[in-house]
Amino acid sequence: MRIFIFFSLLICHTLAAPAIFETAEQIVRSALSLTQSYEEAPYEATLIGDEVYERVYPSKKWVCTKLTVNEESEQQQVTDGTMFWKLFNYIQGANNKDKKIPMTVPVTTHVTKTSGTELEMCFYINADEQADAAAPNNPDVYIKEEPTRTIYTRTIGGYMNTASWKTEAQELAAKLQELGVNFEGNSYWKVGYDAPFKFWNRRNEIWYLKK
Repeated sequence: MRIFIFFSLLICHTLAAPAIFETAEQIVRSALSLTQSYEEAPYEATLIGDEVYERVYPSKKWVCTKLTVNEESEQQQVTDGTMFWKLFNYIQGANNKDKKIPMTVPVTTHVTKTSGTELEMCFYINADEQADAAAPNNPDVYIKEEPTRTIYTRTIGGYMNTASWKTEAQELAAKLQELGVNFEGNSYWKVGYDAPFKFWNRRNEIWYLKK
């Protein structure tokens, strides 16, 4: 009975927050094994110092949505959840092909400071769908072909919140300045790879675009 309650609560928690999963069955399977894996956006990486990497991502299609908020806050989970579900519904069949599309990693959120804060969340479109990606039904969701881009990043673990994302963005920016590399400092990406029920070896990244 306790095991049933645990998994019921786990599923309810996962459905209430941004997560990386496809079905309730997979949630339970992932919670048991913690080995669920998804196709990752391809890149080539070069270590440039102190666990900081330069990565080159080739031009690929991503499915995206965006929102503008006054400022980032601890209520960001609600905003992220709104964007996440729009994209998740797309891969669940809310597209012109009525087709389910595999979940991928990472989930990226581009943070740009303007008069407010513009947030653009994207899912990488898997390799099999790249040539003929289905069009979203939701007008708030769109297919975006990112050009080849070079980013700087490092990987950190644990669970992230608004404060920890900002701290990592500041610390990575300082590290890049120490390394003497040129990067776009007026925006960055928050990048996640894991579902909330993965408790160990979590992977989070801040990305800065190389100038």
